[in-house]
Amino acid sequence: MKNKFFFFLLIAAAVAASSCSFSTANMSSFKTSKDGDGKQAASTFKAGETIYANAEVSNAPGKVTVKMYLTPDADGPGTKKGEALPGSEVKVDLPGSGTAKYSLPIPAGLKGGKFTVVAEMLNETGEKKDSKSAAITIEPGAAPVETHKDDKPAGKDDKDKDDDDN
Repeated sequence: MKNKFFFFLLIAAAVAASSCSFSTANMSSFKTSKDGDGKQAASTFKAGETIYANAEVSNAPGKVTVKMYLTPDADGPGTKKGEALPGSEVKVDLPGSGTAKYSLPIPAGLKGGKFTVVAEMLNETGEKKDSKSAAITIEPGAAPVETHKDDKPAGKDDKDKDDDDN
């Protein structure tokens, strides 16, 4: 009888110890939107707009880092499918559970296409523990309007010039 009790106690201690060493930290949600608060969920954006994404981290026992970035879904000039676009990567440190926020202005002259916004949750040692992604479409935009320094708006300067001619 004592042996059974001792055996049961040993198993209970082993189960308790092993459950402490496993983390259940995860990204419970990941959403893209047209606003920073995530109220206007979106998967289609236009060049010139800003992509916002929120990654919700749950059950984090300590510090985590969420790395977010944009990847093209096809090879293009200067880009490779699945590789982070230059300048799109952001790392957000959280002290534990919480929301990591991402924003990326889309260049106005972007030709558009299909992309993926990726969020990876890393623990304190940099080990990837979870990841989520969201497929988005970026519609092309017009090239930015060029302005010249020498161009002067009509107004006082033109009037002064007219006065000088008189």
